[in-house]
Amino acid sequence: MINSIQLFGLVLLGGLAAGEASRRLFSLPRTTGFVVFGLLAGSSGLNWITAFHIESIQLIIDLALGLILFELGYLVPRSAAGAGRPRLFAGLGIALTCGLLTFALFAYWGFSTGSALFAAALCLATSPAITIATCSDVGARGERTDLLYTMVAINGCVAFSAVALLTPFLNDSEAAGTLARLGEGLGSIIGSLILGGACAGLVLLGAEKLEKQTEHQHLLILGCIVLGVGTAIHLEVSVFLPMLIFGFLVRSIDRERKVIALRIASDARVFLVITFVLAGAALDIAYLGDYWPEVLLIALTRLAGQLLASALAGKRLGLSLRESGLLTVGLQPMSSVALVLLANTQMLYSGLDPKLVGMLLATILLMQLCGPLATQTAIKGFGEASKLILGRPPAKVPEAAKSHGGTAP
Repeated sequence: MINSIQLFGLVLLGGLAAGEASRRLFSLPRTTGFVVFGLLAGSSGLNWITAFHIESIQLIIDLALGLILFELGYLVPRSAAGAGRPRLFAGLGIALTCGLLTFALFAYWGFSTGSALFAAALCLATSPAITIATCSDVGARGERTDLLYTMVAINGCVAFSAVALLTPFLNDSEAAGTLARLGEGLGSIIGSLILGGACAGLVLLGAEKLEKQTEHQHLLILGCIVLGVGTAIHLEVSVFLPMLIFGFLVRSIDRERKVIALRIASDARVFLVITFVLAGAALDIAYLGDYWPEVLLIALTRLAGQLLASALAGKRLGLSLRESGLLTVGLQPMSSVALVLLANTQMLYSGLDPKLVGMLLATILLMQLCGPLATQTAIKGFGEASKLILGRPPAKVPEAAKSHGGTAP
């Protein structure tokens, strides 16, 4: 049995090799290779990476996801109220339409109202890691890429808030009333907002003092993410919502661009590889064999809800019908955060139906495998991929022209 240090090296080297093979040999995003390597090294394959190993580095996983969500919030472009309002309403419409349809599907299958709502909330979140990594790989830059980041961020906010609100209602072992449970959920959301704002304030104040010193600012941001994640765990509030709020507030308030953001796809790629490889290792491909009809229905229902809302909002967003469809395709990857939320909820509350858990795990696995290609297809369809995948490494780009995730550094 390998130890945690060996595991760390295995994840990094194996992920690197699989990611490069995926990109160079099959013209697929590197993230697909990361996930496939995780499947091969986990319980679905050689069983090199076990549940014990994953649990032993859970802190690193939480920090990696915190950093990813910080960057997603930071990538949401600033906009005037008049321009931002249509995007906010469109994002809420996409999330709510998708959520209602998936809730109806789970309720039709006979799951309890609380379980069906929880499952629908997990299905809302689009993977920020897949979106950021794939956009970086293809050099995505432009207005439509910025719109995709905005929709992914709104989906995440709605999903994380819904999970925080619903989690207290899943605990049947306590005799708390409805108002007490609702208060607990709302308290978690409010605490997350305050924590995210506090982290943003600390970074903005620190950036003012440190000026344009990249290494020091990166240390400042990473330290705030570590402190924020640890504080969220200590306060028993959402770990992920504060980080998303943190990144968004830093970008929105820092109008003079004094903050030098930490980029997960370049400055801290090690965390990105860890996230995808361990997500693949934690999933069992056997679930797809057991629940593939239900998984296809969940995926199609999710797609239909997002497509309907995107088409209805297309005119307000300045999108053609084709672009609305491409935006929907880009929203398909399911977040690996959903895997963590599901595992945490299952550990705290044993009342979740095993069949529901299996169906959700299988759906997350399918979307982890197909999601990177979906995002890549959307960006190429938008015509905003500056690095075309030709089965070879991309040409070197001058430092001043580099773009991480579609926004200027």
